[in-house]
Amino acid sequence: MLQSNKQLITTILILLLIQVGLIYFWIKSEKTQEQTNIGMLFFGDLMLDRDIKTQIDQKGLSHLLEPLFDEKNSFFMNFDLIAANLEGPVTNNGAHYPPEAEIDFAFDPELVKQLKNNFNFNFFNIANNHIYDQGYQGLEETNQNLKNLDLYFSGCPDSIIEECTSTIIDIDNKKIGLAGFSMVYNPININEAQKHINNLKNQTDFIIVNAHWGQEYVHDFNTSQQNVAHSLIDAGADIIIGHHPHIVQGMEIYKNKPIFYSLGNFIFDQYFSEDTQQGLGVGIIVNNNSYQIYLLAIQSSNSQIKLMTEDDKNKFLQNFLNWSELEIYYQQQILDGIILIYP
Repeated sequence: MLQSNKQLITTILILLLIQVGLIYFWIKSEKTQEQTNIGMLFFGDLMLDRDIKTQIDQKGLSHLLEPLFDEKNSFFMNFDLIAANLEGPVTNNGAHYPPEAEIDFAFDPELVKQLKNNFNFNFFNIANNHIYDQGYQGLEETNQNLKNLDLYFSGCPDSIIEECTSTIIDIDNKKIGLAGFSMVYNPININEAQKHINNLKNQTDFIIVNAHWGQEYVHDFNTSQQNVAHSLIDAGADIIIGHHPHIVQGMEIYKNKPIFYSLGNFIFDQYFSEDTQQGLGVGIIVNNNSYQIYLLAIQSSNSQIKLMTEDDKNKFLQNFLNWSELEIYYQQQILDGIILIYP
């Protein structure tokens, strides 16, 4: 009888230890799951010269951005990565260098510093057709000024694929690869691009590609964009963020990976149409099991940015759906402004 009691007690203790162990690993798993949530927020074309600079000189950069980044929208400030396509070089004191061109941008590092300090921007794509507006000197100063500001950036001038194409950053113990390709004046070498992405995949947990491409002022993405996007995802890219057309283009989901063909303008002085004053912000929460994607419809009025009203947002999202190529499963999610993908 005594021996039987001892065996019973031993069995109970073992079961208790197993339960404690299971609870421990469950808690550890939950914490790990929480730690792997990575939040990223992407905007389209950002330009800080010409009429934008005149407005900033008169009213300050905050005048343009505070309606968007106000207390009601404080969730913007909680993302690990806030990014945009920086549509031009960051030269010393915003200097312009000869030869002059009709469209010729240069940004003062102090303005970019304000984007970082006041609005938490920490990554810029510089693979675009304007990064070389101030020549090689402007490109070198851009690299140095962004480094001095302790900002992440990636991308080479148009059609070039080299070491400058990508960078790797650490977020919550995950390595995120950020690559940029510009293909405005000339196409990229797709084999070299795939090779670059494949090599980046071997060094990272997750890859986001910024693609500067497409036909300006056209909502429909073209076959060339689609072929490049699919090839980059085949090589290992997880999300593609597009820009350059200056208006929003549609999206698709290929192999459970989202492709946003153009987010349109973010800050730009193109006041000549409603389309060029509408943009899309894309908030992405990545964890081990899913992508949660938030579609943020934004409206510009003389370059002052704010979220659209509910009626305008509903109309915009319906148009966005019409420009997109999506399975029925995702279509209602687009109209709701939240997409859930299980990669």
